[in-house]
Amino acid sequence: MVEENWQSDPRKGARSLITEAIGARSGDTLAIIAEDAGLGIYDAMVPVCVADVAGELGIAATIIPVGDHAGLSDIPKPVLDALETATHVLFHARLGDTLRFDTIPGKASVTMSYALDLSVLGGPACTIPHGVMREIQTAYDAVVDRAETWRICCPLGTDISGTQDLDKIAAGDAEDFTVIRYPVCAPRPISCKTANGVVAVTHWLMASGNQKYDDDELLLPEIVLAEIENGRVVDFKGPAEQIARMRTHGERVGRQFGIDPWIVHSWHAGINPGAFYPVEATVDLERWGKVAFANPRYLHFHTCGAYAPGEIAWTLFDASAEFDGRPIWIDGNFVFVDDPEVKTILSAHQLASLPIRQDIGIP
Repeated sequence: MVEENWQSDPRKGARSLITEAIGARSGDTLAIIAEDAGLGIYDAMVPVCVADVAGELGIAATIIPVGDHAGLSDIPKPVLDALETATHVLFHARLGDTLRFDTIPGKASVTMSYALDLSVLGGPACTIPHGVMREIQTAYDAVVDRAETWRICCPLGTDISGTQDLDKIAAGDAEDFTVIRYPVCAPRPISCKTANGVVAVTHWLMASGNQKYDDDELLLPEIVLAEIENGRVVDFKGPAEQIARMRTHGERVGRQFGIDPWIVHSWHAGINPGAFYPVEATVDLERWGKVAFANPRYLHFHTCGAYAPGEIAWTLFDASAEFDGRPIWIDGNFVFVDDPEVKTILSAHQLASLPIRQDIGIP
């Protein structure tokens, strides 16, 4: 179902966030960590909307303003206090994004919101019930977690494949998120430790959001083919100028953090076809990436560092990916939603299909 005239309903999105993603109930307390809207990423209205809806549900909400913080070593004291004393903490701030693979202090449940403004909160990615999308992700996980092999291809020259350590996955040791993420966006990263093949690096290199560093974006007007052996870049093919720029960028970031810039650690792609971003991506790549990465058209690799999410993200659009030969994405479409099990999930919630948006800020 392609949605072109979706009726925005931020309060519906807020209710799904509070009751289904966060799991808050009457009598709970909710601390909303709200990033300064003047920084240009998050708005000031979503925290107000969420707090208001929470109040209607009998949940005492407090908004805690923060600036531009990053990482475990840079958590302001009011946030640390909230993590220890509140029932739930919601990050409407990039600070939460930097913690998504870390063990977070405190007793509160922690949710990271990518509903940057009211248009996202009221859009199809957030107003399709969070519980429905979680059921679909669980069905996806059940397929992927028992797959021995994976492969990614795209028309620009990407052809890379690898294997999974099923024992590690079964033991719960596969790298995964430590926060609840809203809306449902991309599932756990798929390890590239055994990956071999070629990735067509296109459009740009961008920061993963893990740590802050200067000049963290690099536009690529031409395609560079990265040759990968056992999860590490061994060569580049393509225009010499672009290869030199990529090498310089990677080596600079690697030196800054003392990491191997040529590790290709993992990948994942969006599974929420209702995610959209109707503004040209290059207007603000960081802001764009917070929303667009939930859409199935967008697949990215975590590189520069032997950990997720690394420090540099490589971008692919409209790629195809399969597990054990079974297509899950085809040309950027999350075809897994056509699976009979997913159809059963939708039917149980009186939904005929999921909304599909193609407008994510690129052609």
